[in-house]
Amino acid sequence: MKKLIALILTLISKPVYSGNNIIFADTKGSNNYLQTHVWDGNFTAPNGEKFHLGNYYKSQNTEINLKTNILYKINSNLLIFPVNFDNGYKSNLLEVKPIYSMGFLISKELENLKFIFGFNNAFKIGGSIKEKPCYDKFDREFHCGTGQPWIDYKPGKKIYSFYDDELILRLNYSF
Repeated sequence: MKKLIALILTLISKPVYSGNNIIFADTKGSNNYLQTHVWDGNFTAPNGEKFHLGNYYKSQNTEINLKTNILYKINSNLLIFPVNFDNGYKSNLLEVKPIYSMGFLISKELENLKFIFGFNNAFKIGGSIKEKPCYDKFDREFHCGTGQPWIDYKPGKKIYSFYDDELILRLNYSF
């Protein structure tokens, strides 16, 4: 564990490593889960009754998140490889597997025009999402995060993932 903490502290500085053509930039690490939204478990039922079921979504594992951009310079071009790791999330009702993701972007400058094009999170390993229902006193299934009947809820589909595929196109023109 001490080695892991030392590694995280080392990675937090900017830039971490700089060679002739390779730079590790915007390196960040935290002990927070950042892969998806986590339900707070607070909702109001159709009859107006308020529920506070957040204890079912309380994390039961170590939360670790690491991010960096590997920059590789070739002449006036810059290849950018965003690399991410999140240790996942485990609670009584929500389980998200660890995820490793990597993207690929190219940055090019042509006189007054600079453009960036590529894909973030283009390559992913892991990150599957599993949810479980709660049960009311009549043994009916419902979602503890929203209060929706389980049959109307699509598990894992309504949780926003911050590691979704992302197409990036950015143009900057200098006058």
